[in-house]
Amino acid sequence: MLKRLPVAAGSLLLVAAAGTLALYLAVLGSLPALDGEIRIAGLSAPVTVTRDAYGVPTIRGRNRVDVARATGFVHGQDRFSQMDLFRRSTAGELAGLFGPVAVDADKRRRLHRLRTVARAVVAGTTPTQRALLEAYADGVNAGLDDLTVAPFEYLILRADPVPWRPEDTVLVNLAMFFQLTDYDASRESGYAALVDRLPDAVSRFLFAPGNRWDAPLTGDAWDVPEIPGPRTCDLRGTTRGGRSPGVAVELPALGSNAWAVAGHRSATGHAMVANDMHLGLDIPNTWYRVRLIVEGSGPNAPPELDLAGVTLPGTPALVAGSNTSIAWGFTNSRGDWSDLVLLETDPRNADSYLTADGYVPFDEYTEVIEIKGSEPEAVTIRGTRWGPVVGTDHLGRLTALRWLGHLPEAINF
Repeated sequence: MLKRLPVAAGSLLLVAAAGTLALYLAVLGSLPALDGEIRIAGLSAPVTVTRDAYGVPTIRGRNRVDVARATGFVHGQDRFSQMDLFRRSTAGELAGLFGPVAVDADKRRRLHRLRTVARAVVAGTTPTQRALLEAYADGVNAGLDDLTVAPFEYLILRADPVPWRPEDTVLVNLAMFFQLTDYDASRESGYAALVDRLPDAVSRFLFAPGNRWDAPLTGDAWDVPEIPGPRTCDLRGTTRGGRSPGVAVELPALGSNAWAVAGHRSATGHAMVANDMHLGLDIPNTWYRVRLIVEGSGPNAPPELDLAGVTLPGTPALVAGSNTSIAWGFTNSRGDWSDLVLLETDPRNADSYLTADGYVPFDEYTEVIEIKGSEPEAVTIRGTRWGPVVGTDHLGRLTALRWLGHLPEAINF
């Protein structure tokens, strides 16, 4: 036995080395193509992609559709797993990749039925817009097909990438709605709970629409309500009627900002614009830097378009950047984009709710969640003319959600 031990150990080392080599070759095969000539279907003319020392691509083509197709190609090779997670998390399709562990998260997102919204958006696009979306999707899929091996994340998950569709680009846009808006009206629900439990003077002070530092575009600055004294609300003890507010509300402090400097104030004489989008730090980074050039019509004509800035992987458009004439930033409006609607059901029929037109029946939708390694699971969603039924408020009243993300017209190309 002792004499066989070195042989066995040597065999294990060979197996480990072979496994490491196979993993290295697999990851190497999933890296993007940086050199050579690649033929992809659909291009009307050659497109060139060059990268600087930081790996940032410049994509140059004869028209906007060709450039969009090539943008999809480089996005698909560089960032496909990120794009896939964007669309899957938005549509409630993570379980198809991760299995049963993601089912609950998918159920929460399926409530919004955003793949249906995305399809409606695509159906309503103009021929020009549709051509861009389709070219971009074809480019993404061509980029995937050109890889020797699927992106390494799919090797780890033992899954195959699902091809990109035009509607998936809309889902990536809607993913930002989840990040930047009160998509479940939790903020509004928290405000309502506090307003119901606090004295009026305290509510007016806490939820004033603005303060004296605001500079509205129209009208005067807001009047600031007086700070309530201890006779109105003694925070050391109890509130009106001897009751504690009895509600805990977590309201995250989100924000973003932008600013501009006039040319006569800069050292170079050129105007500058900068903005901080205040998104979470992720790996990979949320944004993808790129330069997009659409050539002019003549041999010596200046470019028709020359855009430099950041794209959101999954979309062919520049979110923030410059076109050599102007520069623009992107920041969250912090607008009121969701409402909780209190529902009153028919005392004689709980399957109907009250509207201005009288009692009408709830809508019902069935969503099927595909689950990796398990049977699909069907989820029934109740809907109203305002949006889906989302549960009950702090007083047990049935509520529906009215959210900008549910409206196809909220996506504007």
